[in-house]
Amino acid sequence: MRILLKIILWLAGILAAAIALLYATGNGHIVKGVQYTYLIGRSGPEIDDRNVFPFDTIAAPTPQPWPKSTRYGKLVLTDAQVATLNKLHTVGFVVIQNDSLLFQDYFKGWRDDSVSNSFSMAKSYISMLVGVAMKEGKITDLRTPVGQYLPEFDQYDPCHKEITLWNLLTMSTGLDWSESGADPFSDNAKGYYGHDVRKLAMDQPCREVPGKEFDYISGSTQIMADILQKLYGMPLNQLVEEKIWKPLGAEYTAYWGKDFGGGDFKAFCCLYATALDFARIGQLWLDSGEWKGTRIVPLEYWKESITPAKLTDKGAPNQRYGFYWWLGSVDGNAFYYCRGFHGEYTVVLPQERIIMVRTGMKWEDHSEGLVPEDVMDYIRVARELAGKPVPSAIP
Repeated sequence: MRILLKIILWLAGILAAAIALLYATGNGHIVKGVQYTYLIGRSGPEIDDRNVFPFDTIAAPTPQPWPKSTRYGKLVLTDAQVATLNKLHTVGFVVIQNDSLLFQDYFKGWRDDSVSNSFSMAKSYISMLVGVAMKEGKITDLRTPVGQYLPEFDQYDPCHKEITLWNLLTMSTGLDWSESGADPFSDNAKGYYGHDVRKLAMDQPCREVPGKEFDYISGSTQIMADILQKLYGMPLNQLVEEKIWKPLGAEYTAYWGKDFGGGDFKAFCCLYATALDFARIGQLWLDSGEWKGTRIVPLEYWKESITPAKLTDKGAPNQRYGFYWWLGSVDGNAFYYCRGFHGEYTVVLPQERIIMVRTGMKWEDHSEGLVPEDVMDYIRVARELAGKPVPSAIP
């Protein structure tokens, strides 16, 4: 018994020393990460993390249910389509065509009122809020330095003085943020599991000159959200409720995750909503920034948001990113989409007036410079349901 007790005490000492070392080296987030993953049978971030992280609520005060297509309820997935959706554990699949709900289906116990973590789809909502701020005169020039809105930003590193709102929106800040969904020591992991996401984003040194290279950095969105909250004098969840959920007629309560109770919103991710409500930003962008005839974001902002930012992208001209919106093409026609870590997608096919939302538990490995293959698979299923031709090739 004494030997067993000594072993237990020895192991406890090692564990305490390891935890102390993690905090001492600025990696205390790993303790929380282990608590919210391995200790509850997980291996990383999941779409239902709202169950374990703090959040604030986004009410749906003026619900506008989707009108239903005359074909709604008459479409059935083929075995091949089910296999495509099941391959990466889809939980929700919604297709809107011609402004009406054409199809919805849910898997693995999920329903139309189940909320999923958006992960980086949330970035497109921050883009929308920037457009709203421009329409309302809160922001007048995207080339304005960040420091004019957040003076403390310039205090962290002299190079910050050159970073503009446009740099934040186009992922061209040059900041040295380590973007990884697998590395537990990355800034993404620190932002997701840590306790001070605002300081983490503000405190980044520069790696490159801003405005030259497309370099996807989640901290950029975090900084932009801080600017919006300061401009409006209200927290992010209230901003989303007033400027997005209410005017777009969201049907269900949504949630935005925080780094700790009473802390900061994890604005680079962590909007939890239903697939049906995720489709609404797609409809807004399909209609050029208008909702049922009411302009929500300026037309010029909308155009620029889905136009490739004039940057280099791994030595070639950027063709895949605008203002927190990803870009692609199918059969020679452009489309644009929101994209999240586990294959959360809201895709807009403007030529065919189709919006597709997919939520799920995994995504395909992404090839550099290409639209992910799983996006094209889901587009194919949506087009088949809508009665459109199958894409001939992946761009």
